[in-house]
Amino acid sequence: MIFEESTDNLLQVNSLKTYYKTKTGFVKAVDDVSLFVDRAKVLGVAGESGCGKSTLVTTIFRVTPRNAQVMSGEVKYKGQDILNMDLKVFRRDIVWKEIAYIPQASMDVLDPVYKIKDQMLETILEHEDLSKADALERIYKALENVGVPAEKADMFPHELSGGQRQRVVIAMALLLSPSMIVSDEATTALDVITQAKILELMKSLQENRKFSMMFVTHDLSLLANISDSIAIMYAGKLVEFGDVEKVFGNPLHPYTQLLLKAIPDLRYRKQRRLVAIPGFPPDLENPPKGCRFAPRCPLAMPICREVEPEFSRVEGFHYVACHAVNKK
Repeated sequence: MIFEESTDNLLQVNSLKTYYKTKTGFVKAVDDVSLFVDRAKVLGVAGESGCGKSTLVTTIFRVTPRNAQVMSGEVKYKGQDILNMDLKVFRRDIVWKEIAYIPQASMDVLDPVYKIKDQMLETILEHEDLSKADALERIYKALENVGVPAEKADMFPHELSGGQRQRVVIAMALLLSPSMIVSDEATTALDVITQAKILELMKSLQENRKFSMMFVTHDLSLLANISDSIAIMYAGKLVEFGDVEKVFGNPLHPYTQLLLKAIPDLRYRKQRRLVAIPGFPPDLENPPKGCRFAPRCPLAMPICREVEPEFSRVEGFHYVACHAVNKK
């Protein structure tokens, strides 16, 4: 399905299909995905490794590997089709200025042979006509805004802790005051305490600056306090999408239910037994007929193995692709 366009939607993905060409066929990494991110809101995107989350992100930023192909669909930013925009114009006018990217292993994207300030200077001077003095002033302020002392700008990345390097990358993403930030597994390499501090920082910045954010992670528990809406992906498909309170409070897709049962809950006085999802994700070069989760689903019916479920609205802002739900 394609969601109706709205002035509230900053980014809209419509029926996107991004496949990887191999010697034996196509890997259907993102297969007919539609979603949107509202202005000044946070969309959390969750799912197992290999479900297509990062391919979705790299498609948006047009940095997919050479063997990747956008088979169909579109990505619209403020109503503009950015996939068909001239690449030079896209990189000059959209990337960093409008949509900034915090990639996987973002601590490692900093060049080890350049000082922090030199790397941040390049980002500013590439897009804006500022004097070096003004640019440096902006850099110092940006670092202080994320809790990094300004004097750290004169250091090399290896002289900073992991948490500080992560904060530097966040500061770089915010240098040009973009309307949207996309974070792809940005906190995965951090310890739990640092991870919590970074999440708190990102949420605080988002609320104060009113930018939109797409927060991508394999850890559904990270999204409860930071997201306004949740999109659950499985095997290249979007299986559930809706308001965070609806998805967490009343998960409808069996995959979402099992993901939540795999998260420890400290509210229980007695230890709750955690549930592991049986089986393995399907081969996306030859995905199973019908629902791709059916081979692992405890509620699977004969129709699930034959007919792909329709992605449809259940109630309000809550959508799901599941025969068991649609049958009710």
